[in-house]
Amino acid sequence: MSGSSRVRLFTVAQLIAERRDGALILDTRPAEEFAALHIRGSVQIGLGGPFASWAAMLLNPQHRLALVAENEQYADEARLRLARVGLERVIGYSLADEARWRRQGIELASIASLRCDNVRQTVERDRSVQLVDVRSRAEWLKGHLPGAISIPLLDIDSQAALIDPSKSSLVYCQEGFRATTAASILLRGSSADIGILIDGVEGWSALGLPLEVPDVA
Repeated sequence: MSGSSRVRLFTVAQLIAERRDGALILDTRPAEEFAALHIRGSVQIGLGGPFASWAAMLLNPQHRLALVAENEQYADEARLRLARVGLERVIGYSLADEARWRRQGIELASIASLRCDNVRQTVERDRSVQLVDVRSRAEWLKGHLPGAISIPLLDIDSQAALIDPSKSSLVYCQEGFRATTAASILLRGSSADIGILIDGVEGWSALGLPLEVPDVA
């Protein structure tokens, strides 16, 4: 696709056909919109953050990409930013339209999106809830939510087995961008009980709650 061309708008039927033919659906909407409702099996990387950088690190440049976007302008922006980092196989986009998705029978999903002030007592008292920190290892070592395990986003595929499938999990990062992407990847081929702690370390610290610092001596 040339740099001056516009990205193609797919009907829902065309999107379904492309996915059946192996295309990866990349949802570029904000974290909370994606969590509320999305096409099951899609990967989320929000356009509002370091979108292209994370896409370059997480996606295979050989993948054919079908975007989900809020409008044509954002779809074009996503395509251009992806092309700059070598992800040039954007084949089209679909608007986020729940009514049309449901009419066409496309399988939808949602992810529980929670905030620290709503779950603080649960995560402090109930160790059956597994906290998964997807920040870098260096960030985790400086301080993390009590009892959390470290699985950096870049290692989310290779280290997913560290997550206990018998427990409910809450994935978090600093402020929600990486956590939503991580949860979308974890749930592509899984029906595990995984939610997002959307305000992450920032929300926890804003409540005046202590972080746990591991003893690495």
